[in-house]
Formats: sequence, C-alpha cells, structure tokens
Amino acid sequence: MKRYNFAPVSGPLLLVIGISILGVSDSLLLIVWESASVGQFHFIRSIFILCGILLVSRVWGLSLIPRQWTLMVVRTFFMVSAILLYFTAMPLIPIAEAGAGLFTSPIFVLLFSAIFLKEPIRPPQFLMVGVGMLGVVLILLPNLGQLTIFHLFPVGAGAMYAIASMLTFRHLSGESPLAILMCFMVGIGIIGGIMTTMFSLFPVTPELVSEARFLFSPWTHVSKDYFLWVGIIAALSLLALVCITRAYQTTKTSQVAIYEYAYLASVGISSYLIWDVLPSLLGVVGILLIIVTGLLINLNRSSADIKQ
Repeated sequence: MKRYNFAPVSGPLLLVIGISILGVSDSLLLIVWESASVGQFHFIRSIFILCGILLVSRVWGLSLIPRQWTLMVVRTFFMVSAILLYFTAMPLIPIAEAGAGLFTSPIFVLLFSAIFLKEPIRPPQFLMVGVGMLGVVLILLPNLGQLTIFHLFPVGAGAMYAIASMLTFRHLSGESPLAILMCFMVGIGIIGGIMTTMFSLFPVTPELVSEARFLFSPWTHVSKDYFLWVGIIAALSLLALVCITRAYQTTKTSQVAIYEYAYLASVGISSYLIWDVLPSLLGVVGILLIIVTGLLINLNRSSADIKQ
C-alpha cells in the first residue's frame, strides 16, 4: 500500500485544524439530539465513521489490527465512558462549559500519576490542580440551584479521558493510530446499541425520559434529515480524527497537546454563531482557568521532556 509522510512541522497545524473541525461537529449535535437517544446516535454515527476508516486505511496503508488486544479493550472502555458522559451532558449545559469539563483531564493525569504511579507532585503542580478545580467550581456555580448529576458528567469524562490517555501513552504508543480509532468506534457503537436496546426492553419512567430524553430514549424511527445530519457530523468527525491522529503520529505528544485547547475556542464560537449560546461570565472565567491550568501542565511536561 502507498504511504504518505507528513513533515513534523505540520503536526501542530493538523491538530488545530482537527480540533477546530471537531468543535463545529459537536456543536451540530444539538440539531439531532431531540430525535433519538445518545446511544442510537453513536450507533449510527459509528457505522458512518467505520466505513470512512476502512477507506482511509486503504488510501494511507495503515493497519487496522491491534497488537495488544487486552490493553486496547481497557483503553476503549475508558474512552467510550468519557465520550458517552460528555455527549450526554452536551444538550443539557452550554457546550463550551461541557468542553471545559472534559479538558480537566490534565489535572486528573497529575492526580492519577501521583496516586497510582507514585509520581511526586511538586508545589507548583499542586497550585495548578487547585486553579483547575476552582475553574470547575466557577462553571458549576451559576447552576448551583438547579445542579443535577448531569452537570458533573463532563468532569467525570475528563477523569475517564485522562486514564485512556495514560494507557495510550504508556502502553499503546506502538499501535497503529487508525487501529486505536477503529476499536474506539466499534466500542462506542456497540455500547450505544446495547444502551438503546436496554431502554427499549426495559423503559424508564416518563419523568426520567422528560428530564434527559437524549439519554433514556428507546430505539426511535428517525427521518432522512436525521441520517443526513448524522452523516455530516460523522464526516466532520472522521476528518477531524484523521487530522488529530496524523498530528500525534508525526509530532511528539508533549509538543502538540497544548493545541488541543483550540477546541474550547472552536466550540464556543460555533455554539454562539449557530445557536446564540454563551456561557455565563463565571463560566467564562472558569473555562479560562481550566485552559490556563491545562496549558501550564502540558508546558511543564514539554520542559521535562526537553531536559531528559
């Protein structure tokens, strides 16, 4: 198969392009969220994206066969959990705030590294964690009176994403990026199908459905427009994920990770332009604190890598 090589300098640019496209794609989710459940959405979107993955693998000559199946399944479990938590929260709170919750992952990487890997946390890193947690509190504060468990989902997603990232870096760096992506899409598609089937066979109370229709709905007949929009979202997601995958394939992780925060700008701008939705002032401050924390943590990692 023919292989394409990208210059290392294209890594950050590819990541910014991919992350920005992903922000627009996620903003479009609100078009379809009332039509069917999050499980049905992921099941259908996964089919679209897997078809695209097969095409990309043929064009770029990338392997789709994992070498470490057990670790790949474990990583897929945490990644699927993160994305399901995140997507469930998106229709319920401003998307920029949900995205900020997901990007608490560098904070959790620090905490989990200290707890499970016994890596020491230096005083400046304690300060970073404190600032990041303050950002989370500021995001939740305006909704304190109406706070539900769904408002905590993005933070839970950040924790799950952190574990998946640590597994990827420490144990799956030798795997084909496209194989990792394929396993994730298969996993989230299967879980989405199982979730929707369970809520079809064992319906929840109408009160729960009215509170979070996007989570608890059974299999639903959808229109051609639904498939059209899911196809558009899937195409944008695939393009974004290919760019992100190639970025991490050609450039050291610590050198490009800081560019992931372009997502918060992209999703914030697109949410405003498409839906006229803006976070509260406290929410904006909280988002900025999380961005600053994540940037400092990743820059600190970059400096450590250079010294080594």
